Amino acid sequence: MNSLLSNITKVISGLCLLGVVTGDLLASDTYQGYLLYNQSCFLCHGDDGKGHGPLASKLDVNVADLTNGDGLRSRTGRALFQLIQGTVRHGTSDAMPQWGLALAAPQIDAIVSYVKFLQKSSFELPGDPELGEKVYKNKCVACHGRHGEGNGPLAHVINISPANHTDSNKMSTFTNKQLIDVVTLGTSGKSLMPGWKNRLSEEEIKGVVSYIRLLSNY
Repeated sequence: MNSLLSNITKVISGLCLLGVVTGDLLASDTYQGYLLYNQSCFLCHGDDGKGHGPLASKLDVNVADLTNGDGLRSRTGRALFQLIQGTVRHGTSDAMPQWGLALAAPQIDAIVSYVKFLQKSSFELPGDPELGEKVYKNKCVACHGRHGEGNGPLAHVINISPANHTDSNKMSTFTNKQLIDVVTLGTSGKSLMPGWKNRLSEEEIKGVVSYIRLLSNY
């Protein structure tokens, strides 16, 4: 079983060297972590981090629930980094691969941020964040900026205050439906937030909301 995990780690390492497992360096750590997690970690831990990935049933150990199992929710970011890197053991098992052999420190930091998102967020991702990233870069950065901080070029030209999508405390006050409605219909009054109902598909709008959820770092 350890040999199987070791081989998986080597494959991921090769992909990293080839540039396959990469993220946009301008994207948030959480979004990069989402990409890396779904290329490396979901096999064991599952899409939702609860330990029910496609490979989990073939292992002779219980895969950790990253969202609340084995006290992982209370671990600091540094402690999670060390567990993923492989510099400390997880409990009494050495089954967890040493991802430090395959991933650089900034990539592990990004995965930690995404794991923290899985632990803290009250909302599932309603769509495809990768589709959302493409739409966001094409349609949203003029106002919200490349990092989603609300400081796009138009914010400096006309009198507007676009939402800061990296503010996790503020963004967590909105449900997915509320965010979808804002993107779809825009906002009322003198706000300059336009509605994208006739310009983006429902799938694209849900993707944008999913990407916005991942713009905050945890």
